[in-house]
Amino acid sequence: MTSRYQIQILCFSWFFLLLVDCTVRAAQSPQNNSGSNSTTTVRGQILMPDGNVPTNNIRFDLDGSNGFHDIRFTDSNGRIILERLPSDVTFTILVRSDELSYGDTQFKFVPGNNSDARFYLNPLPVAKLLKPSEYKPSVAVQSLHDRAIAAFQSSKVDEAEALLRQAMKADPKYVAAFNDLGVMLMRRQKYADAEKVYLEGLQSNPKSVALLENLGTDQVHAAKYDDAIITLRSALRLQPARGEAHLQLGAALVETGRYVEAEAELIAAKLDTGADETGLQLYFGKLYASTGNFAKAIDAFTAYLKLAPPDSPSIPIIRAAMHRMQAELNKRTAK
Repeated sequence: MTSRYQIQILCFSWFFLLLVDCTVRAAQSPQNNSGSNSTTTVRGQILMPDGNVPTNNIRFDLDGSNGFHDIRFTDSNGRIILERLPSDVTFTILVRSDELSYGDTQFKFVPGNNSDARFYLNPLPVAKLLKPSEYKPSVAVQSLHDRAIAAFQSSKVDEAEALLRQAMKADPKYVAAFNDLGVMLMRRQKYADAEKVYLEGLQSNPKSVALLENLGTDQVHAAKYDDAIITLRSALRLQPARGEAHLQLGAALVETGRYVEAEAELIAAKLDTGADETGLQLYFGKLYASTGNFAKAIDAFTAYLKLAPPDSPSIPIIRAAMHRMQAELNKRTAK
């Protein structure tokens, strides 16, 4: 959050756990939209702007002229292997800027003509290298914000809300007031009210990644998954290395049955760090349970149970799901 008074969002609404039906759908395989029978395996290398090999996995979009779309990752040294691509389709690799070391980069190729996808990432634009100064409101607006936080910490939530609304009205560009009021409302499970606050803040601050990320998180909590997917992708276009945004996007994709994309986002959340580890393991577990990969689901849920609060109402549900999955695995082994 942009405020120096960091109010943590609830890591997850436990109503998501009404989910776990581990009697389960079969794993969905990615679609191949090409009618061509000729395929080519493409190998390649992504290099940093200075020519050095990357030291972390790089996430990229892979788009084909036949409508194909997927999200992929290099290995930790930037190497790419793209198996069985239609030979006559034009593909585009899009690497989005990490806001630190390189800028947005595109690379086009036709597998039948070029099976070696080797390219350099673009340098980061000079403007991106300049850290923007933190917005400073007037003394009066800052005082309203300070009093609101003190009121909230004293359980005077109505007073806190009123003070923050005064700050928002006095200075619509003060992101922290919108952000913190939205979080307060989410903690009280007033998701529709929080959404209105975030949307109001975005009218004056359309590129606020904090507001977009929290709006998307709010929409996930409110089960508005399609809206959340759009919002969170907007946040990640502005700042790709946000683990929590990747996690919430992965959660929305799991809930809408888009499992291949969901796994990519959850992996990105794990790589980027900053994501809530408890929620991450919960959704890895749900993802793998929903696709029939029960062994991985059990591992993820086991990790989740170690992190979840001991009085969490989700624990009996998770344990029961794990028991059913283990029974199914035992049946498979016995055959």
